[in-house]
Amino acid sequence: MDKDTAKRIMAAAGAKATEMGKPVCIAIVDISGAMVLFERFGSTASYTAAIAEGKATGSAFTGRDSAMLERMAADGSPVYDAIAGQLSGRRFVPRQGAVPITDASGVIGAIGVSGATSQEDEDIARAGAAAV
Repeated sequence: MDKDTAKRIMAAAGAKATEMGKPVCIAIVDISGAMVLFERFGSTASYTAAIAEGKATGSAFTGRDSAMLERMAADGSPVYDAIAGQLSGRRFVPRQGAVPITDASGVIGAIGVSGATSQEDEDIARAGAAAV
């Protein structure tokens, strides 16, 4: 994912967070989970930055919404165990609030949000991903 694409995604997600009046951290990562762009909107708890990145990392790595990863973890899925093993030692947070970012070529990264409710985080992430 290039920086210009990430900036467009961030602008759309940031606008949604502002519209909703939610202070959040937003992390955009590439397909490998490497950070491309990060921004804090408003005053959030210090740990929300790491959570946003961890949500995005899992979503990028799997190409799945982090809400699905949360359900897999709760269900004790062996597929989840394999994913968690592959991401061992990296920030990985299987909680709702991240979605993959796709273009015509497929998954190019993910956007993760933390600081509001899980559903609000996901709504903000989806608004950002829709900018591609």
